[in-house]
Amino acid sequence: MLKEAFNYRLITPAIGAEFLNFSCLSSSKKRGEALRKVLIDRKVLVFRNQELKPLDFLEFMRIFGEPYAEDLTPQDDNPPEVGVIKIRPNERQTINFWHMDYSFTERPARILALHAQDIPPCGGDTLFTNLEAAYEGLDDETREQIDGLSGNHKMDVETQNAKNRWTRKELEEMEKAPPLQHPLVCTNPANKKKFLFVNVPIFCGSISEMQNYEGSQLLARLYHHAQRPEYSFRLTWEKNTIVVWENDHCLHYPVSDYYPHERKLLRVAIKGERRPAR
Repeated sequence: MLKEAFNYRLITPAIGAEFLNFSCLSSSKKRGEALRKVLIDRKVLVFRNQELKPLDFLEFMRIFGEPYAEDLTPQDDNPPEVGVIKIRPNERQTINFWHMDYSFTERPARILALHAQDIPPCGGDTLFTNLEAAYEGLDDETREQIDGLSGNHKMDVETQNAKNRWTRKELEEMEKAPPLQHPLVCTNPANKKKFLFVNVPIFCGSISEMQNYEGSQLLARLYHHAQRPEYSFRLTWEKNTIVVWENDHCLHYPVSDYYPHERKLLRVAIKGERRPAR
């Protein structure tokens, strides 16, 4: 039924839908409801050839929920809900690892979107992996082992990304705050599927119910399991590509292989909710 409403192709069996001949400028309420259903099913939506102004991009994203003001420094007179991720010429991108944004907050961003403004002539791809598919791929013994466990999530304030994004006072407050606990196994209320809630070690480094070393080893195993090619796909950007993904059900990896070229993306984040364990 959804494929009849839209013309899109599946990117891999586990994740991703690329829309063909679609205009983000003409998104009605009815189309928005259908898009949200596709997003729940496919986790990542790709729209090519979208020449949108920042305000148009923001308006399109409102069909997925309520955007919130970015923690990125405002640029180009954009509204506060539209952030800019910019790597300048001869500058190296430092976030080149699998991660989920904001898992160290009470309510991680539910949905994120990027709109490509400037892209390098080659490279700068982004990979996405489906944490629902990753949970489904676990053996029964591991599922039983992790059921009821909680990961400790906390921002590593010593990273260069943290120092670039937040003030010293904000970083000091983050450092003093205790880790946030999120269940390792959550249930997506939209489709009732279970998913792994894991993140890169600098954001999720221990398990509440286990000794540090034992918990770290288990987290590392789950984190690497989620990265298997069966659950993921690799996106090659084009100018004016928009990508929308379920941040709290996915990990993503921005590949840092395009030095010394520049790269500029606009970003909008949609408010999330704390996920229940069951």
